[in-house]
Order: sequence, then C-alpha cells, then structure tokens
Amino acid sequence: MEIEYIAGNAKWLYDNGPSRVYLLFGDEDALKKEAEQALLNSLVDPDCVDFDLDILNADNSAADSVLASASQAPFGSRRRVVLVRGMEQWRDKAKQAEIDRLGAGVSALPSNSTLILVASAQEDEARRKTGISTKFDAVVREHGMLVSCKELKAEALSDWIAAQFDACDKRVSREAIDHLSAAVGGEMRSLELEILKLVAYTGERANITAEDVAAVTSTQAEDVMFQCVDAVGRRQTDRALTLLNELHRHDPKPHAVAGRFLSLLTRHFRLLWQAKFLVEKRISPRDVRFLPAEIAADLPSENSIAQVSFKASELFNASAMYNIEDLQWAFDRLVLCDLANKGGVTEEDSLYTGDPIGNLQLLVLQLTRIGSRS
Repeated sequence: MEIEYIAGNAKWLYDNGPSRVYLLFGDEDALKKEAEQALLNSLVDPDCVDFDLDILNADNSAADSVLASASQAPFGSRRRVVLVRGMEQWRDKAKQAEIDRLGAGVSALPSNSTLILVASAQEDEARRKTGISTKFDAVVREHGMLVSCKELKAEALSDWIAAQFDACDKRVSREAIDHLSAAVGGEMRSLELEILKLVAYTGERANITAEDVAAVTSTQAEDVMFQCVDAVGRRQTDRALTLLNELHRHDPKPHAVAGRFLSLLTRHFRLLWQAKFLVEKRISPRDVRFLPAEIAADLPSENSIAQVSFKASELFNASAMYNIEDLQWAFDRLVLCDLANKGGVTEEDSLYTGDPIGNLQLLVLQLTRIGSRS
C-alpha cells in the first residue's frame, strides 16, 4: 500500500491494523516526525518502551542486525517495534547489498513485529520518484505501507497552520495565516516555533491577528543566522544560501558575519558529533540529561549536548545524516574557511580566497552536499 500522509490524519497509518513495515520518505521531515510519533504511540506501551522499542541509525546498523532486532518477541506491548532513522543513506549504490538483504527479510518478520524506516529529506527530495529504490519500495508496498510526506503548500499549509492554533485554543484570521506563511515560509518546523511564540505572546486572548504576527515574527539578524545554521545542518542548500544572503543584507560587514556564523556552525557540528557518539553508545535522546558518569566524562565541558538536552532528539535525528568521516571533513572545511577569511589562504583548498562572502557561500555548498563530494 502507498499513501500520502496528511497532517493530523495519523489513523490512516493503522486503521486497518498495523503494518509489518513502514517507509516514511518525502521532502517534509516534520510530517515524518508526526507520523513516526503517532505510530510509536499506537504500537508501543509507554511502560514497555525500553523493552519493545529499538531505535537504530542506518549509518551504523546492518540489515541483519535490523532484522534480528525486529524478530524478537514483544515484552509487554502488542508489537515489537524497530525504528531505523537515516535510511536515505541506503539509497547509495554502495548500500545496495544491505537494502536487498533487508527487503528479502521483511516477508519473514513475525506477525507481531513492525519495522519503521525513516528517510530524511535530501536536497533533491521533491524530485525523487522512489523512497529508497524501485525494488525495495515494491517490497514495502507488498508487505506494509509506503508513506509519502510531502511539503505542504497553499490551502493545505494554511489548514495545517490553523489546526496548530486550534490545538492551542486559539483562533487565527486568514490574514494572519497569510502573513505568517509569507514571513516564515513553508517549512513546518520553523512555523511551529513561530506559532508557539504567538501563543505565548497573546496569552489569554483567544484571537490572533495579522498585527500579532508582525509583532512576533522576527527578521532580526541573529534569528536569521540561527535559521541559516539549522538549514546547513539539514542539508537544505537553497534555503541556507537564501538566509546567508539575508544575513549580509542585515550586516554589511562581511568579516563580522563570517566570524559569528562560523562560530555557530562549528558549535552545531560539534553537537552533531556528540549526538553521533551517544548513538554509538546506545544512549537515547531522553537519557541525555542524566548520562552515566563514564560517558559524560568523554563529552566536552563547554558546549556539551547535555547542556541543550531539550534539543537532543532533533540533534540525534540530524546526526543520522552524517557519518564520522563526513563530520571530520566538515571540521576541516570550517577551519580552512576561517583561515582564508583571516588572510591565511592555503594550497590545501585553493577554492577559498580572501573574500569572506564568497567563502561562506562555498562553505554552505560544501557542507550541504557532504557525501556527494568527489
């Protein structure tokens, strides 16, 4: 079976009974997160999460280990659930043997097991014709559900925004919705943050107006910079370059922009590195606040992921888009770009020059296309 997931319609995923396998793909990661959480809420008893749910990352999990985990009997829930994030990495030809083994094993999974596979959006996601591959998609259709999570547009996006406000007991005018989507864009995660700000801003007042949106929706340089860093981490090339140009419009001093931007980018990639480390130690996002002493000792004392534990789930998901070699390569590019901006152009990467604006644009292109480099 294949469906297009629509926000707020989680029952479509299991109305006819839970499937043996789900593949969530498409260009809207926020919808995948909603669908993923709805499936977990439906299939796993909250008191048995530690026994009946296994969360894996595709970059350090083989098909055999995924199938072995999914073949275990549930302890207290009605189903054993294995969630595998980062499946977009298995689109690579080098992973063809793994995806073939996974596909061959799906039909043999026990009837009380569910495999949830999540492929994060890549730069060309909207143009893709398959979730993983034609062959594997056919296996999922036969034994489970192929779930397309497409970016919301026009009326669908407006309806979703209105529904988010309604869930917070707020009424919002159509003019306010139009102003909000124009100011923030169609990315659901960014819209969610602005909606929460508007709910807090209006307090007990039930109605939200276009004037409220204008007062709350920020276009300050600092907010744009954080959005740009987030876009780079999510490999959203076009959005990151657009926000970078906006940064230069806010601040005409390119060296000042470069210094702050590189600092935040470096911090972000260090957090991704720590998330990757914790995943390998089989630490879940909910446990980041209370890490075992021996693991906490291996993390930096400054800018530790434990200090931003509220973002742990987001960072864990983002880290699945990178392997250790990718992160090492990213740190090298960050150092080379910073060195070039300070006049230290080297032969190691002659693409960087003494122009900080051009250097940042090149860096964004390189970091958002990690894995496709020659």
